[in-house]
Amino acid sequence: MDILNRREWLKKSLIATGAMSSFSLAGFIEVNSSAEEVKCIENDNEVVRLLYNENHLGPSASVKKAMTDVMHRSNRYATFYKYDANALKQLIADQEGLSPKNILLGHGSFEPLIWAAIHFGSKGEEIIVPSPTFDVIGLFARKIGANITQVEVDSAFKMNLTDMESRVSASTSLLTICNPNNPTGTVIETEKLKSFCRLVSEKTTVLVDEAYIHFLPSWRKHTMASLINEGENVLVTRTFSKIFGLAGMRIGFMMGPEDLIKELESKFTLGFPGNMPNSISMAAAMTAIKDNTFLEKSRHENNKTRNLFYKELERLNLKYIPSEANFVYFDVTNFKSYKKLMNENKILLAGGWPTKPNWARVTMGTNSDINYLFDKMKGKKWL
Repeated sequence: MDILNRREWLKKSLIATGAMSSFSLAGFIEVNSSAEEVKCIENDNEVVRLLYNENHLGPSASVKKAMTDVMHRSNRYATFYKYDANALKQLIADQEGLSPKNILLGHGSFEPLIWAAIHFGSKGEEIIVPSPTFDVIGLFARKIGANITQVEVDSAFKMNLTDMESRVSASTSLLTICNPNNPTGTVIETEKLKSFCRLVSEKTTVLVDEAYIHFLPSWRKHTMASLINEGENVLVTRTFSKIFGLAGMRIGFMMGPEDLIKELESKFTLGFPGNMPNSISMAAAMTAIKDNTFLEKSRHENNKTRNLFYKELERLNLKYIPSEANFVYFDVTNFKSYKKLMNENKILLAGGWPTKPNWARVTMGTNSDINYLFDKMKGKKWL
């Protein structure tokens, strides 16, 4: 292949890859187009960011100090130090009543979710996913030829566990749940979900994404991590991106049965330091996970803003789903027109899921962010 042909091949490959990426992301969350329409942003203050469910409060003061304290080690891999992969695994294991061998670290929970998609879908197996949801696994698994079965949420916008269970067959390799669910913000009653996981995990692996579980009061009562100690075939993913305020640090983890975690770690990592999260993100995560005061503050501020948000939606007579997370899902009747109006005012938000094309999802930002949003929504100018 000569240089010109190689360049042309590379150009076509990049175009195809870019098109595939845009299509995939648009399949579950309309965010990229919003950012593109606002063009290049030099300063976050130029836009109102209500699309990624980031915590506008974080990171906490203690986390910032830990990150600063470890900055001098930026020339070192995260090994042989108090903030390293083994130390973080041990800390998570201690808090969850598990062993470090039950923990798999990743760059956000996004990376372990993609690993799960590859592991359970690379041979054309069936993966059952709810809809709408944050469907990283389903979207990635489709790329590699997996058979994805979507199960629509019920009339209360909660996951239809009965329908999901009925779809499990001999070809089903994985069933996924998001609790609380993104974008609906709904939660499955704890004992009901535990019973479901115990029953279905006898037939296939069940993965529960708990990215937003810390927004629940007494959240430890709601986690499915305890099922791992019971020997159930259950995986649980979490992230430091949401309530902990560390989205930019890209660190998360998966918990599961020791043999399955070992298999995934062996398959997708090399044990080499370059494959680990960085020192600063691990210092941040290890500090954040112990900062209960900050978690309580985040929960309190989120609940306060969310209640005000409901009242404003009610004034506008817009239907919404009560949320257990840091976002609210509501029906704007015409999402394309609504998004256009918001973009014109440099407000970035999400929505437009295929099965709920006119529903929007807004992150609970600062009071000024929310006030600005509703000021632009007055009179329902998009209808």
